Amino acid sequence: MARAFRATTRGYRADMESHERRLLSHLCADVITMLEARGEALNDDAASPEDSFAHFRRELAGLGADLDTSDEVPGVEPPEDAALARLLPDASKDPEEAAQFRRLSEASLRESKIADLRAARMALESEPVTLTEEQAPVFGRALNDVRLTLAARLSIDDETDAERVHNMAGRGKAATTDEFMAELYAFTTWLQETLFSAMLDVMPEDE
Repeated sequence: MARAFRATTRGYRADMESHERRLLSHLCADVITMLEARGEALNDDAASPEDSFAHFRRELAGLGADLDTSDEVPGVEPPEDAALARLLPDASKDPEEAAQFRRLSEASLRESKIADLRAARMALESEPVTLTEEQAPVFGRALNDVRLTLAARLSIDDETDAERVHNMAGRGKAATTDEFMAELYAFTTWLQETLFSAMLDVMPEDE
């Protein structure tokens, strides 16, 4: 059975059973696959040479007032998948602004999340799981992305939904897929909370 993260002289440490580490690693891998598939789908949509030339021409339009800027660069639509929508949220309530901002920033956000999740998978290969001060926030962000994905799959939108899932996770041995995901959500939430609590315990008061 897992033991909470705690501060050590070398960073932070948590003891986990091999099957617990394996489950978390698989969850991280699933989120990576989902993010990579989103990137591949967007790249396929933008693969037309004609579209690429048009994009290049429009980018150049910002270098001189005499260039034709009548055509606007199309934005990127938000993902339809509920989990991806939580991982890659709109940056604005205005649909047009959100689409333009997504075109400029979504790729870098995806890559940073993928990097965090890969780093978390590497950390989960060792027992106990030991994190340096630099690795701890990366691991915490990866856990949060796993939580967001599970929350979307469990349709957690408010406190009532969260209580429903909490009760589902406390029933004991899971008999359904939703009950199993609820247990994973509760475990991931607990692990993240213990890590952040350990980080706060050693943080100087002025920070």
